[in-house]
Amino acid sequence: MRMLAAVLPLLLLQGAPPALAAPPEAKRVWDFAPYSSVRRVPAEPGAAANDQPVTADYEGLRQALESVRLVSPRAEEPLFIAKEAALIARALVEALAIARPGEDLALVSTHKRETALLAAPTAVTARVFVQQGRLNLVVHDARLDYMERFTVETTMPEFTFGSRTKAGAVLLKAPGAASRRADWVVLPITAPAPPVPAAAAAAPAPPPSQLERLRRLQEARDQKLITEDEFARRKAELIKEF
Repeated sequence: MRMLAAVLPLLLLQGAPPALAAPPEAKRVWDFAPYSSVRRVPAEPGAAANDQPVTADYEGLRQALESVRLVSPRAEEPLFIAKEAALIARALVEALAIARPGEDLALVSTHKRETALLAAPTAVTARVFVQQGRLNLVVHDARLDYMERFTVETTMPEFTFGSRTKAGAVLLKAPGAASRRADWVVLPITAPAPPVPAAAAAAPAPPPSQLERLRRLQEARDQKLITEDEFARRKAELIKEF
């Protein structure tokens, strides 16, 4: 029963993504789903300055998050389900727009990832920051099962969000993205460029006009490429076409 009590609030409260809005610069937390948030936190000690604030494209970021795969000995599956990726992308777009160079974003996303009715929601925890125009996603926990303990103790656990210096235990891959480490992928923050249409075949050049043909004929005569008789004959044929 405790497990069902933990699951039901998530089933009832998860809804459509909120509309994007310009956040105030003082905003520090984006709660985008039950027990799910993006927070501005100090960057890790000694970390290089991030390229923030930055304008990220929602659709491009959503697609990038949806492409990340979690690899385990049993199977390979999306790190985030589609609805979850959309919610995270909206929160990240707002947070990245005001985050400072000395800040990282701490992400915890709790979602029901299995189809069984009584399956418990699990969490993804990650550290997020932008450098060289790309989103760095460093994952610590990919399927953290904490809801039963939370239901009993009624206090949230101390989440760990990934580190630049200490590798986590998860294995990620993302087609077309760079990989800094098994637990660290680097994703685009812009929409993919639309496919370039095949170059249209060059239109054939229009045939030369009669006046142009006559000019060329005269040049051929002047350069002694044709005789006077040949010039006169071809000229007469051209004049008939006028």
